[in-house]
Amino acid sequence: MALSLGQKIGRLRQERGLTLQEVSDGSGLTPSFLSRLERDKVNISVANLRKLALFFNIQMTHFFEGEDNQQAGQIVHRSERIKLSLDDAPVQVYSLLPPNGDMEARLMEAQPGSGQQGFSSRGSQMVYLLRGQLRFHLGEEEYILQEGDTLFYRDDLAHSWVNIGDDMATVLTVSSTNGRDDR
Repeated sequence: MALSLGQKIGRLRQERGLTLQEVSDGSGLTPSFLSRLERDKVNISVANLRKLALFFNIQMTHFFEGEDNQQAGQIVHRSERIKLSLDDAPVQVYSLLPPNGDMEARLMEAQPGSGQQGFSSRGSQMVYLLRGQLRFHLGEEEYILQEGDTLFYRDDLAHSWVNIGDDMATVLTVSSTNGRDDR
């Protein structure tokens, strides 16, 4: 039987030998909230789940992975995608692959004028623009991506992008996660 989100958080805390107070001190969430969360008595916001993921130094998708990974293949249906952004964020981010593999794929939908800043890590990244126009900064270089363009780069440079078009931009990113420190 699959564990609930609260049970997964409790198991992670116990496996690391941490008290509720220690998790509270590191995440900014109260011990009473964490206790109720582990017992599935309260729901958690995306922002607070992100705080826990940062504290435990894991990807947010870790909280949603299934217990049964014995199949040769796994489908992530559109309705089952894990949303990694807040509902009202100008860039909506969805995870497209099962968690904890050696690749990460995300679908991003960006309103005109919105974008994202990248973080430094070790790996390779591919950006494919499905729809719209992007201005992409990679280190000191600037690239203009049109619909159908692909940009590939090592993910160890500061990078950012912005939707410079008048309509929603849809971006697919695929990253290798081998050798990353954040895994």
